[in-house]
Amino acid sequence: MTNNPQHTTLDLLRHGQLETPGVFCADAKAPLSKAGMSNLFKTTENGRWDIIISSPQQRCLEFAEKLAQQKQCELIIDKQFKEMDFGDWVGIKSETLWQQHREKYQELWQTPDDFVAPNGESMQAFYQRIRDGLKQVLAEHTNKSILLITHGGVIRTILSTALEINSLSVLKFNISYAQMSRLHCYSDGHFSLQFLGKDY
Repeated sequence: MTNNPQHTTLDLLRHGQLETPGVFCADAKAPLSKAGMSNLFKTTENGRWDIIISSPQQRCLEFAEKLAQQKQCELIIDKQFKEMDFGDWVGIKSETLWQQHREKYQELWQTPDDFVAPNGESMQAFYQRIRDGLKQVLAEHTNKSILLITHGGVIRTILSTALEINSLSVLKFNISYAQMSRLHCYSDGHFSLQFLGKDY
């Protein structure tokens, strides 16, 4: 635990449920369902931030624009925090991938560091993109309160980096739709994770 009181608060929010359930990785323009949008507003109802940062993909950006207007908050669209490019697997249902590409699909969950999406992005390139984005955000917005609206894979990578957990272990984290967690990012390089909810 750090003794340095100066820190940036980074809230990590996964987008809500999509109109197309069961898809392994949705298309960039895939919209949220009505329930997905509603749940995001419930999650952020009492939040206050200096800056909102959003993935450019529609399932994040659609809500981010509405929330920024509601909270009268600066909105930054940052392509570094878009989901991993899964190439040929975009728009395909998980069940189909399991049936038709089982060996490759298992590789993602068993040896994620070596995974390369078919005609898409390698996991190593994805990791580096997210870590570069995190470093840049913390350097540019020191001592601010930030909400990052992004994707499950992005959030896992940020948590893996901040908490020094290997990529295989962090796959065990259940990052639900519209779920938010908070990282306290200290100026001496330390991080602490806060599970959001009521204090009793």
